[in-house]
Amino acid sequence: MNRPIGIMDSGVGGLTVMKEITHALPSEEVYYFADSMRCPYGPKSQEDVKQYTKEAVQFLIDKGVKAVIIACNTATAAVMPALRDEIDIPVYGVINPGSLGALRKSDNNEMLLLATEGTIKSGAYERGILSFDSDVKIHNLPCPEFVDLIESLDFENSDITRKAVADKLAPYKNTAADTVILGCTHFPIIEPFIDEFFNGRKHIIDAGFEAVSVALVQLHKKQLLSAHDKTPAHRIFIHGDNNRFEKVLNSWIPDIDYKIENIYLQESY
Repeated sequence: MNRPIGIMDSGVGGLTVMKEITHALPSEEVYYFADSMRCPYGPKSQEDVKQYTKEAVQFLIDKGVKAVIIACNTATAAVMPALRDEIDIPVYGVINPGSLGALRKSDNNEMLLLATEGTIKSGAYERGILSFDSDVKIHNLPCPEFVDLIESLDFENSDITRKAVADKLAPYKNTAADTVILGCTHFPIIEPFIDEFFNGRKHIIDAGFEAVSVALVQLHKKQLLSAHDKTPAHRIFIHGDNNRFEKVLNSWIPDIDYKIENIYLQESY
């Protein structure tokens, strides 16, 4: 089906999901919605996040997408699985795939979850993981500093990023957890520094990557993947004004064809 796949996120984090799609299926067109005006979602109330997410998903549906990946962990925690009952196209979150990915990798059933305050407060990862295996021990670490680091583009300075990671993760340097869950789609952008901090001795789980793997398999089964082999022109919709977004896009996913539009939801309906 030659319609785009929609991705929504509060900011640049979902670009890690878009990267996986464009690499795995280069003929698939992506429509990306970034809610830069209201980023970050982590400190917001669950009701606000639920409203923002539904608005973003509806915007993408109105643009004609065939499926939506909610790339934001905080948004996933707020609206899934209820949202699946409200819309007529497939919708995928990142928490259950991330949970299953961590369970597959862990050897000792002890994990460290790095996420936003909203995701951790929701308890969604704990519920997801413990529903599969009640013997898992989970250390929760809210890392709003990492979102700020990435959205501000300070992550481009390796010295700043290395220090930020070390300062935040120092208490967990020698934790028994053998698996680290990147419970925010921003965090894979600094994954090499996180892996370096732990000396490459822990499994690093990218929840966004796990979600894309699940979504693409299911879309294939539903015969919803693109039938042509043309290189698509992707569309990026930024709610608000964010001049930094394109810089991260070009750094993280170079050499793709795209068009960026600044939109305002209150003017779109």
